[in-house]
This record gives sequence, structure tokens and C-alpha cells, in this order.
Amino acid sequence: MQEGTSSNPLPASTVKRRDILTLNIDRLAYGGAGVARYQDLVIFVEQALPGQQVQVCISKKKKNFAEARLLAVIKPSPVQRQPVCRHFGPCGGCALQNLSYTAQVEEKTRQVAESLKHLGGFPDVVLEPALGSPEQFFYRNKMEFSFSEYRYVPQEELNLGLMAEPGLFLGLHAKGFYNKVIDLQECHLLAPLSNDLVAAVRRFALASGKTVFNAQTGAGLWRFLVIRHAKHSGEWLVNLVASEYDGELAQRFKHEMVERFPQITSLLFSTTRSRAGVAFSEKEYLLHGRSFIRETIGPLGFNISSNSFFQTNSLQTERLYAVVKEWAAVQAHETVFDLYCGAGTISLTVASQAKRVIGFESVAAAVADARRNALENHIDNCDFVLGDLRDQLDDTAAVTSAWGSVDVMIIDPPRAGMHRKTVQAILRLQPKRIIHVSCNPTSLARDLKLLCEGGYRLGRVKPVDMFPHTTHIEIVAELTR
Repeated sequence: MQEGTSSNPLPASTVKRRDILTLNIDRLAYGGAGVARYQDLVIFVEQALPGQQVQVCISKKKKNFAEARLLAVIKPSPVQRQPVCRHFGPCGGCALQNLSYTAQVEEKTRQVAESLKHLGGFPDVVLEPALGSPEQFFYRNKMEFSFSEYRYVPQEELNLGLMAEPGLFLGLHAKGFYNKVIDLQECHLLAPLSNDLVAAVRRFALASGKTVFNAQTGAGLWRFLVIRHAKHSGEWLVNLVASEYDGELAQRFKHEMVERFPQITSLLFSTTRSRAGVAFSEKEYLLHGRSFIRETIGPLGFNISSNSFFQTNSLQTERLYAVVKEWAAVQAHETVFDLYCGAGTISLTVASQAKRVIGFESVAAAVADARRNALENHIDNCDFVLGDLRDQLDDTAAVTSAWGSVDVMIIDPPRAGMHRKTVQAILRLQPKRIIHVSCNPTSLARDLKLLCEGGYRLGRVKPVDMFPHTTHIEIVAELTR
């Protein structure tokens, strides 16, 4: 009780920073914080679960809400589970391993409904039943790991007076730290071989004598490690990303990795000089195999390069695309525009129903993959356009002249949603039906609100959980003009 005053009957209006309260957690907010109500004050508690009774310390107080730090769990939740990973808690890879999977899906579904109601202005929307993932562990087909000079030190080590000296560490970012990583020993998101690959790359980087890239000074070599695993074909892509190319070092890397891991289908050494903390290769050097791996979605095969966007849960992607295809209900005389098309996976999935499909994408490597995917699947009614959508769709007459009128539009934007100029361009093009796929309920609500203000009606909405144990949820929404 040393942090502040305790217990509850404090009037909500007098609650202040460092006060200690006992709360019952009702639900999860989008992003994963537990939500409790103390009189008329909403309090967000990180790492708390629905059904728990907790003791918390207020860390921030605003007029209508507060934030609190979890001190102790007084009563566990009936949906609480023991996490399987030793890194759970501080690691930014997972947030909900300690919550039953059924409860995860229920909480995410409720968050979608609340976002649409409160942010989008859709109070009467009825969600279709959510699709849970067929696999809850080892479901991902891609992970990006970061090198860092600084290792996250767990509290129990700090209590013993142990500190981490600067060095070379490889793993996932610790929650709340852009410059500290969990020096990863295990991960339950990508197939188990990935743990051995991470360990081998860490040993190689340590033995090289080269240092981690420093974004402030621009000095140092090691940046990222990208691993992709095709669930159906079993192929592996390993891409070591550095600040510059070192030919001798790259050949040593090739020798060590190929000899130890014959499963590797594609081995790359790539470079980027960008100071941003994004594992995007500006230049790639192929060391072994081919520059892509093959994955199948339904009857179609796809080439996936290191930079390509591809849904991260292959098995669940088949079910997601089945929903998109059914709701789009494309007819043989109709033209489809697929915005943010990535490697062309949705475009090619609906192509058999359509007269023509035009995919738009800003990443050159993804467009190259999409065109190759169309050729290798013997699909000749798809075209793929490289460029920023704000530019590509800005001139409505030019778009219509080049590609014809659009009947059905499929949209799968980044997490931040669509740029307002892109929304306006869509409204000018006036597709009859829009299928909006989103991985962010809040940006989806904003996009849908703008589209409906422009003359569309929201129909069916279905959550599809592509990301077990994380706070993210995919959503499919149907709009008609």
C-alpha cells in the first residue's frame, strides 16, 4: 500500500495517480488492455483478463478514463490459461496466450462490433459468427526478427542486480521498447524449425565480429532476419538483412546455413540503408535456391518473395478467401478491381468467375510475383498495375479508359486503412459491390463510415481470426451501392 491510498470507496471524481484500487475486469479493449468500470470511470489495465479481480495502481488519470498498472491478481479468471512460451509477457509477439482461445475469439468479435458502433456509426450491425483459426500455434508462415545492441532484461534478473551489457541480440521487440529485443530462445508462432534457424543466424552474426546497425549513427551491419515457411509445400525462405553487402561474409553464411539446413529453399542476403525499423529489402542477393517459395491456397499455387505481402496464416487464408469469393458473387460479365492486391492471391482466387480482374499494388516485387503467379496458374484475365493508389485511381476517366468500368471492388488495405484520397477515388468509380477486408476494426470503421456517407450500404460483416494469441482480428465487410 506504499504507492498510494487504497481501497474503494473513493469517489471516482477524486481518484488520482498512485491510488490503489481493487477492480473487476469486464472485457478487453482493442489492443488487449483489460477494461474495468469504477463507478462512472473507465479504467484500462494492461495484462489483465476478463473475469479477473485485480489490485491496480492508477498510472494516468483523465476526465473520463484512467490507466492503471496491474499489481496483483486477487481472483483468477475462469478463462485464464497457462502460457506455453517462456517469453510470454514481455515479448511483443503474443499478448493473449494466457486467455483461452474461445474467449480470445469472443473478445475480438465484441471489439469489432463496438468499433463499428462507436467509431463507424453502425449501431445495428449484426456480425456473422466468427471463424476461428484451425491452428492456434505454429500457424504463421512469416516472421520478422530484429537485431539489437540491447537485450530486454526480465524483472527477476534486475532484482538480482543483473544488467545486460550492450552486445548482439536477435529476436522480437519487447513490449514498449523500440530498441530492446527478447533474445529469442523459442517461439510458438512459426514452425519449430524457425527456432533453430534463429539460433544459427545469431551464432553466425556473433562469430562475424560485425556489430548491430545503429539507426542514429548509421554504423554497424546487422539489421533483420526474415523467415517464411510455406505450410503446404514445406518450403523455407531465409533472408538475412544487413546495412551493406559483404560478399565474403555472404558466402560464409551460405555455406553454414545450407550445410546445416537442407530444408532451406531460398537463402538471401539483402541490404537496406533506410533508418526505419522495417525489414524491407532494398537490394537482394540470392545465395541459394530461388528467390521465392511456393505456397498453395485452394487449387492455386503462389510465388512468395521476401518482400511480398501474403496472408500470414495459410490455412485460415483459404477460409477467408472462400468468404470473400462467396460474398463478391462475381458474374462472368463483370470486371473486378483488387486494391492492395499483394502477390495477387485474391485476384487469382476470383478470376475464374470474372470477365477481367485488375490488381493494384505499390510494391514492385509483389507485382512481379502476381504476374508470375497468373502465368503459372494459367490465368489470362488478370492484369496487375504497379503504383500508389492515390495516383493510379486519381483520374477516373483515365482509369475507366484503361481498364473499363468496375463492377466489383475488393479492398485489403494495410492496418492503417485507406487514404482519404483513395476513398474519394472509389466513390467516383462507383463499383456496384465492395468487399472490404481489414485487419484493424478501428480503421475499418472509419473506412466504412466514409464509404457509406458516399452512397453505400453496409451488409454482412464477419470476423475471421488470422492471428491467435495476438490482439489482431481480420474482418470481411460487404457493401452495396
